[in-house]
Amino acid sequence: MPESNNSASVGAFLFAVKRHWITLVGGCTLIVLVGIGEKVSGKNIPLWVYLGLLALLFCTACYLAWRDARKAVTQISRDEQRRQFLATRLQALLNEAGTVEFGWVRLGTDEGMEKIARSTAYDDRVKNFVQQHYGPEIASRYDKEKSNLLESLLVDCYRDNEIKSNTISLDK
Repeated sequence: MPESNNSASVGAFLFAVKRHWITLVGGCTLIVLVGIGEKVSGKNIPLWVYLGLLALLFCTACYLAWRDARKAVTQISRDEQRRQFLATRLQALLNEAGTVEFGWVRLGTDEGMEKIARSTAYDDRVKNFVQQHYGPEIASRYDKEKSNLLESLLVDCYRDNEIKSNTISLDK
């Protein structure tokens, strides 16, 4: 099984090299200028100069293919890091919600006022987080949905991660 993944990776790399190679050789002004220089000067340019240029262009095509693949992997890593951060933070906010919800309180006591202040601070923190990472439209839903909204956002993070994992495994 790992051999087929390696074969697919090598095949994809060679295809990317071929694509860059055709672009470089087909549109390379360097080879054209050497050819024009040969005709204008009347001197024969040795074959090794042309072969050296082709080798240089092949190495450049390999580098460009590697760079494209690295960019794709880096982008996947960034998306994965963001998803992981959001999932961790949402889980922490959900865990904290259980310690903040208080039900009935007496407003005349210090304990009651402290619970209200803690709940208000928690709601503000959650709303700011949701607004910063998901936008004002989703944040406006927090007042009505509270923990249900956080749970649905967390499920979406995990679902996106699962979809991304399946897509990556299908690409291999």
